[in-house]
Amino acid sequence: MSKKQELSNSDPKKVKSTVPAVEKALDVLELLAASPNGLTMNEIVDSLGRTMGEIYRVVVYMTERGYLSQDAESNRYSLTLRLFELSHQHDPTERLIHSALPMLERIAARTRQSCHLGVLNRENILVLTSVQSPLPAGYGVRTGALFPVNQTSSGHVILAFSSKDIQERYIARQPSQERSALRERLNQIYKNGFEDVASTMITGVRNLCVPVFDSRGVAAAITSGFIGQTSATATAEETLATIRISALELSKSLGFQLEVSPFEAALTV
Repeated sequence: MSKKQELSNSDPKKVKSTVPAVEKALDVLELLAASPNGLTMNEIVDSLGRTMGEIYRVVVYMTERGYLSQDAESNRYSLTLRLFELSHQHDPTERLIHSALPMLERIAARTRQSCHLGVLNRENILVLTSVQSPLPAGYGVRTGALFPVNQTSSGHVILAFSSKDIQERYIARQPSQERSALRERLNQIYKNGFEDVASTMITGVRNLCVPVFDSRGVAAAITSGFIGQTSATATAEETLATIRISALELSKSLGFQLEVSPFEAALTV
C-alpha cells in the first residue's frame, strides 16, 4: 500500500488537518530514510503513489536546501546529514531539563513539597534537576545525586514503562528470591500509572512518582518525597494528582502523544 493510499484510509479528521506540501516533504524524507541506496525521481514517485508534478518540485527544493543530495552518475537521491546536524543542535538532556524545570517549580509552589526529575543511568538514577519546598524546612534531593535503581521509586517507574527486554535484563541481575515481587511491583506501577510507596531510604517520607515520556518512550520520572507538614499544604493525594497532570503536560511538550500510546488508560488523571 502506498503512502497516499494509507492516508486515504485513515481518519478523515487527520486527513483534513494535513498540510499538503509539508506532507509530501515528510513522505519523501521517510521514504529515503528507509532506502540506504537512494532512489531515482521515478522510484520516489512510484513508491509514494503520487504524480511527478506533486513530487518533483518538493525533491528539487529539498535538494537545494541541503536535505537531499543527488548522485551525478546514478541520479539517485539520498538523505544528507542535515537532519542529523539539526537534531544535535539541542542536547536532549538540556532540553529535558529546560522543559521540566517550570513544571517542577509549579508542583513545588502548589503542593509546598520538594520534587525532582530523575533519569536512568545504567544501574543508577541520576537526579537531573530538583526544586525545593518553598517552606522554611522540608525534605529534598540534591541535583546531580546518584541512587541505585533498586532503592528508588524513579528507577522502578521508569523500568515499568520500559520495554520488556530492558525489564527482564534488569530483573535477571537481581537475586532470584526477589524477582517475583519485583515483577509484581512493575506490573502494578504500569497498571496505576504511578507509584505511591514509603521511601526505603528515609523514614517518614512517602515517594510519589510519575513517569515522563518523549516521542521515543519513557524518558524520566518526577518524584516528590512527600512529608507531613504542620502548616497548610496539599495532601499526598492532591500532590500526586498535581504531579500526574504536570508530568503529562511535560511529556506532551516533549512530543509524547497520549492518544496513540498504550499507556492512555493508566496516565489519564
